[in-house]
Amino acid sequence: MLRLKIIIAIIFIAGALFSCSSIKRLSNRPIGLINNVSYKDSSFDNPNASNGFLVEYENRVYGVTAKHILIMAKTDKMKFVDFEGELKQWKMHPKNDSKNYVILDKLLSTNRKDSLTWSYLDTNWDAFNDWLVFSVKENKTTHKPLKFRKKPLKKDENVYVIGWSYKDSIGPQRLYTYKFNEIEGNYYNLKQIEGPKSLGGLSGSPVVDKKGRVVALVSSGWEDEKTKEVFIQATSIKNTIEFISNLN
Repeated sequence: MLRLKIIIAIIFIAGALFSCSSIKRLSNRPIGLINNVSYKDSSFDNPNASNGFLVEYENRVYGVTAKHILIMAKTDKMKFVDFEGELKQWKMHPKNDSKNYVILDKLLSTNRKDSLTWSYLDTNWDAFNDWLVFSVKENKTTHKPLKFRKKPLKKDENVYVIGWSYKDSIGPQRLYTYKFNEIEGNYYNLKQIEGPKSLGGLSGSPVVDKKGRVVALVSSGWEDEKTKEVFIQATSIKNTIEFISNLN
């Protein structure tokens, strides 16, 4: 009996050590990128338009971020998910290093239906599909594209948000821990275990499992008035995968 308890203890410790080491590797892996958006009319430039990331699917690399970011980073002429010839350059780079960057090419997920207004977003949130997909023109970073996870999340599984909130100081990417709570339509509700005090700016950050496989991207967040627990609503990548697969 004592021997069995020792074996169980060893397995538990080994599992905990493996988990810690895998999270440390994930934290040190270059993943986080912020959006640096510039337009032909520079008065609309936004050098810190939340987060984005690179993903690889069937040997092609794409830049991905949240669609609602365009409501904050657009020109007055842009009414829909279409740059209308206004974009000068969409660049992604780590918040701590603008010299190592990714230059995105074409917006592949243009949409003349979704209006770039908060009122439209509020009334169409359930069907909004909060992601943008770009082709990549140039990658001058050490970031290797992420891969999509094929299996669904398990109840109470830990996942990780990688990037920066607006209030995070310039420095290394942050890794924040969440627990999968439930599915609500196209979104995962994730309970915050360890995260920033202010969620603003995390939009577009990848949500990954402990192996670094993408399961979602950050769309919104809130605090429960009664429990004071913090939650993130993250867009499932199911429809993103379907969209990208139809490009190939």
